[in-house]
Amino acid sequence: MYLGVFDMNERLEKTRKMLREKQHLKQLIEEDIRELEKDVQALEEMVVHCSNKSSR
Repeated sequence: MYLGVFDMNERLEKTRKMLREKQHLKQLIEEDIRELEKDVQALEEMVVHCSNKSSR
């Protein structure tokens, strides 16, 4: 009986640790996405600006 409880507690701790790690990775990915979105927006503005100059 006690062995089963121990196994469940160990599994719970491992699952909590994995959850924390995945949440951290999620935050890193979300930061990367925000930076990429900024880069895309800046590049789009440059393209529009350059195409406006060349059409004059």
